[in-house]
Amino acid sequence: MADTLTADFHITHPRGPTIHGALEMPAKRHSITVLFGPSGCGKTTVLRCLAGLERPERGRIIFGDDVWFDSDTKTHLSPQKRGIGLVFQDYALFPHLSVAENIAYGLHALPKPERETRVDEIIQRFGLDEQRQRRPRQISGGQQQRVALARALVTQPRLLLLDEPLSALDTGLRNELREDLRIQLKTLDIPVVLVTHDQAEAELLGEQIIMMPI
Repeated sequence: MADTLTADFHITHPRGPTIHGALEMPAKRHSITVLFGPSGCGKTTVLRCLAGLERPERGRIIFGDDVWFDSDTKTHLSPQKRGIGLVFQDYALFPHLSVAENIAYGLHALPKPERETRVDEIIQRFGLDEQRQRRPRQISGGQQQRVALARALVTQPRLLLLDEPLSALDTGLRNELREDLRIQLKTLDIPVVLVTHDQAEAELLGEQIIMMPI
């Protein structure tokens, strides 16, 4: 349906198990779906297939009216054509760039005034103005997580994917930032798919939880 993200696909890793990715969620409004399960069950692989970073062997991924992947017709759209925002487990911030430069990285095709306006707006939204000129090593783990989320959202994606977004933090800070992340995600008007192996995190953040089998 035009207002739904539907995915039903299989992918087999070399010398590994066949992973079945199956989910259905709204495509044009806010929702948070959590893929929950132990390490090694295929959560990140499913996320990477949704992003277009890995190609399933068979099945389909359809976002609204757009076919992102279809093994029958050999359709496989690139991540850029899918309009994905992706936050990696280790945030993947560029160490030689400032906070503002990291956030602006995906906006190089825009005119400079529009690029600067978008970066300014999202820096204010995430409370990063004082960190604007600092490098990633000069800010806290929680601030790095905000920068990674801001960088993913500044491109105005259609779908936000988060791979264990709090696992890079120590236990105390992770517990502290769960609520902060929940508040941030609640303000979005796009669907979110989040991967975690942490039950408390899944229960706090997820509106729909999909259990991934071992």
